Amino acid sequence: MFLLVSGLLTNILNRVDSATYKEISLLWGLKDEIDTLKNSLRIINAFLVDAENKQTQNNGIMEWLQQLRDHFFDARDILDEIECEALRNKIVKSQGSFKRKVKRFFSLSNPLAFRIQMAHKIKEIKKRIDELASFRMKLGLSEIHASSSDVHVPKLAWRETKSYVRPSHVIGRDQEKEKIIGLLTVPSSDSGNEIIDVIPIVGIGGLGKTTIAQLVYNDDRVIEKFFPRMWVFVSDDFDVKRLALEILKAMHGIDIDAHHNYSYDQLQNLLHEGLDGKKFLLVLDDVWNEDYRGWDELRNLLVGMHDDDRIGSKIIVTTRSEKVASIMGKAYKQNLLYLPDEDCLKLFLRCAFPAGEENKHPRLVEIGKEIVRKCKGLPLAVVSLGCMLHSENRESVWKKTRDSEIWKMDQQNDGILAALKLSYNHLPSELKRCFSYCSVFPKGYEYSNLELISFWMAHGLLQTNDEDEEAEDLGEFFIQELVSKSFFEGVPEDQVVVDGLIFEELKHLGISYFKMHDLINDLAVSTMQNERAAVKFNSTNVRENVQHLSFSDSREGVPNFGNKRLSKVQTIGFWHASESASAITEPFLRWVFKEFRYLRVLNLQCSNFQFLPDCFNKMKHLRYLNLSYCQRMEKLPDSICKLQNLEVLNLCRCVALKYIPKNLRYLVSLRILWITTQMNDLSCIGFKTFSSLQILILWNCENLTFLPHDLRHLTALKRLSIEACLEVTHFGDEAEQEIDDDYSLKLEQFSINQLPELLALPNWLRRCSKTLRYLGLSQCQSLTAFPEWFPILTSLETLLIADCPKLTLPHNMDNVHNLQNLKIFGCPQLVERCKRDIGPDWCKISHIPNIELESV
Repeated sequence: MFLLVSGLLTNILNRVDSATYKEISLLWGLKDEIDTLKNSLRIINAFLVDAENKQTQNNGIMEWLQQLRDHFFDARDILDEIECEALRNKIVKSQGSFKRKVKRFFSLSNPLAFRIQMAHKIKEIKKRIDELASFRMKLGLSEIHASSSDVHVPKLAWRETKSYVRPSHVIGRDQEKEKIIGLLTVPSSDSGNEIIDVIPIVGIGGLGKTTIAQLVYNDDRVIEKFFPRMWVFVSDDFDVKRLALEILKAMHGIDIDAHHNYSYDQLQNLLHEGLDGKKFLLVLDDVWNEDYRGWDELRNLLVGMHDDDRIGSKIIVTTRSEKVASIMGKAYKQNLLYLPDEDCLKLFLRCAFPAGEENKHPRLVEIGKEIVRKCKGLPLAVVSLGCMLHSENRESVWKKTRDSEIWKMDQQNDGILAALKLSYNHLPSELKRCFSYCSVFPKGYEYSNLELISFWMAHGLLQTNDEDEEAEDLGEFFIQELVSKSFFEGVPEDQVVVDGLIFEELKHLGISYFKMHDLINDLAVSTMQNERAAVKFNSTNVRENVQHLSFSDSREGVPNFGNKRLSKVQTIGFWHASESASAITEPFLRWVFKEFRYLRVLNLQCSNFQFLPDCFNKMKHLRYLNLSYCQRMEKLPDSICKLQNLEVLNLCRCVALKYIPKNLRYLVSLRILWITTQMNDLSCIGFKTFSSLQILILWNCENLTFLPHDLRHLTALKRLSIEACLEVTHFGDEAEQEIDDDYSLKLEQFSINQLPELLALPNWLRRCSKTLRYLGLSQCQSLTAFPEWFPILTSLETLLIADCPKLTLPHNMDNVHNLQNLKIFGCPQLVERCKRDIGPDWCKISHIPNIELESV
């Protein structure tokens, strides 16, 4: 297990340093106490980097970090208490003439008593942290200052690579090898600075990137074509001078130490002498550098005065990062895919048995097939396990290997976990924590971007320092970073179907899906082992300091955890359950509400209850509540309106929901809201109070006749999707005759789908003229025309029109200058009018670079 405590502390320090929290501390008279706590945290923060580096070699340091982590969690909970009380007080003050009623509703604490209580708690936690800090010298820890944005890489023994591998030891990579060799033989692209083509081989650690590069490097056709050939292992140290010396060493076998004091000019002259007039091949293996300046500097060393002499030279780069690949060149890259099971089995048997011996052990071969399936196409995992079982004929040992978690196995640095941990250790601390929290979900789980962002946000992992940056945007960025570094992989488009919606429709909703390789899930679990647990209702071996519970079964009654008090739990869900949580009953929910006062995430999706118990009163820390697909639930309890910290409420496919309390307007922290309801009027909710709402999805609200008029007051809203609201005819804003153009909205994406009775787009949409980038209109059979002000949507980049047979384009559409993508499907007449060069509407759209037209 590897403990990452510095990220947690950075999160806390950023929080107390924020302008919002400084205001809160002054309001409650706790500034001095919080400042002294902050000073203690900063002192110990300077030693955490060194402690995390040394923890795997020193059990005392690991124990020290574990205790610190627990104290930091306590400090976080205290800060939560203060913030919650401040927000409740703010709500009371904002309600004007209803102040007394609202005050009773929220049951505010006595301010003086609360201040004394919090001051005492802060002093107590500071004392405990100071006591632990006093041991830092005895543990031999050094002071290392690092900013929150620094990428902390623990010191590990690097996996040095070599340029040769025996082709007979490689299975299943012939196609990739031949493709890369083909790219090496085509003429270089002489475009601007790209004199030397770069061919990146991209994929997660353990897929065989280095192996493919070795095969190509030593192929006779390549040897014949390129001279000199140079192999340089890069890793995270992208020091240009060092790399230049390594290239010279690979070229001439020079003594690096003897040339260490050479200047850049001297090194460049040596490189030019060795490369002048030659067609060379350079392999840069295991590149992590994502700073373009470093690559540009190295490239300038390689490119001489006579660029024409360099045409035909090539560079192969192996990397785990798509960003590295995009920085280093424009030639075709080779994304390395997982190895098919058939090839994995061949590789495994070759490693596990002497030649021909596998035929003598058919039972072991069958177990081996199951082991190979667990490796899910990662050659390095296959080789590691096959070598471990080499000449081991005991069936019990093979079964134990098959049934164990790979991360628990004792492996060396060239084992699969070592390779994956290298990737993990190169992540910034913020990304490490987000990745680690994915361990709460089971293997094979398909994450949607909305669910994952909501989950991270609820646990405070998406803190932004920029006032203009939203947590949701940061979450999207983190997902893309994890995808580019091969921790996530996208679910194939043809496999994504949710509630009858295909991939294209989900994309219109701004929803995408990802999954994590099983071995990467093991890595995530290894970083959060003591903080998360997949449990059954009758589990008794649950640690008291566990923070995230995922139930693997559901049954009547209340779980039995051996009478343990799990006061630290912040997450409860049923992601590991093989069946839905249909057996969740009122006693279980009352137990949850009673026992877990610091709960932040509660996922009860697919539950079968008809009524939620009205006992949310004390759940003031709850940030994320998922009630999606609770198809028998008829009403939300009034006490849900006391969740003033709630950021995400998911009521998707709650098809029986008939009652939403009007005090839902008190959920002032809501950022994502997804609603399905039987109600015909949602105006009682009071949407205009949701000043933080970023994403709103109304889905399958079958009885709605018009949409709430106060949607136009959602000044923070960035994404609005309205799906399958079959009775809606208008947006309820017809009475609004004049529009104040100074009153702007931030909406970036607006999509409506299956609104067959809708007659017109909302007038307030014009207030998004500077922000709206995507507009999607699907299955709106009664919609006939765009509003006359449509051309003022100057930021619009993509327009989708699908199955809107009566819709016509506006006359001055050519004024929408930023429109890059126009897609028209299932509108035969409109498609005919838009035909290239001959259609009467072609002149309106001819300026758009990307146009897709399909009649059916």
